[in-house]
Amino acid sequence: AGPPGLQGPGEVSPDGGSGPAAPSGGAVPAVPATRASAVWTAVVVGLVLLAVVLVFILQNLQDVDVSFFGARWRIPLGVDLLLAAVLGGLVTVTAGAVRLLQLRRVARRHAKGRAQG
Repeated sequence: AGPPGLQGPGEVSPDGGSGPAAPSGGAVPAVPATRASAVWTAVVVGLVLLAVVLVFILQNLQDVDVSFFGARWRIPLGVDLLLAAVLGGLVTVTAGAVRLLQLRRVARRHAKGRAQG
């Protein structure tokens, strides 16, 4: 019929229920997490966050005066705050990328030194 602990259509578990049959000991085996499930979860969380940001922007469409290093312009408040958050994120990602490159360079030198010595 199949692997122990799994039922095919129409099979009945040992306890008489229609749910999956439990393996010996009564514990249901855990299903390991996969990369696909992690990506799916990240996509769902991202979409929820995107919806929240969209609602925030749509509720803050009044124009505000912005000045930055002498430049002045009018922009909707929600868009202005989103732009500031994106620029802050880019600064953070850039700093992280520089650090990762630095660590990879050190690891490469270390591996090269072990191979020679």
